[in-house]
Amino acid sequence: MRMLSRHEKKLMLFFGLAVFVGIHLLGLKLFLSFDQANRRNLLQKTDELAEARGWMEKKMEWEEKAEWLEKNLKTVPADNPAPALQKKSQSTAAKAGLKIEEQNLQAPQIGASCTIYSSRMRLTGSLEQFTRWIVDLYQPESGVALTMLNLKLSAEPPKMTGEAEVGQFFRVNKQ
Repeated sequence: MRMLSRHEKKLMLFFGLAVFVGIHLLGLKLFLSFDQANRRNLLQKTDELAEARGWMEKKMEWEEKAEWLEKNLKTVPADNPAPALQKKSQSTAAKAGLKIEEQNLQAPQIGASCTIYSSRMRLTGSLEQFTRWIVDLYQPESGVALTMLNLKLSAEPPKMTGEAEVGQFFRVNKQ
């Protein structure tokens, strides 16, 4: 085997350095991607921890609300409560001076912790009449609330048309 010339030795040295630098650059790239994944994971865990701490700070408030609901919400009566809700919403609307265009009962929404009976209505009247109706209608101790309201100006400017849904909440019977 022959001896390498001076130029060949320099080329071998540069080739060795290039391989060395290339391997280190690949290692650095792998390390940085691993570091970036760890940082993303750490940021996600930090966000989850902050959210959990926020919920823990509000725990007492939510427990108080749950106790109030447990104490004040009635269980679903044996007879259908929807007609009584419909009559109540009609009478408060008439008392406020609103004109009922259309009204229909909705199917009960049965959830994990409460059941909602609701009545959907289309009404016309002034903004003041709608406000008076909402104030008269809202009764948290009976579980009655306005669950949806969509107001639009009618063709006659002081009058408004509105679609509303009145709901009554009941506690689910525990078995």
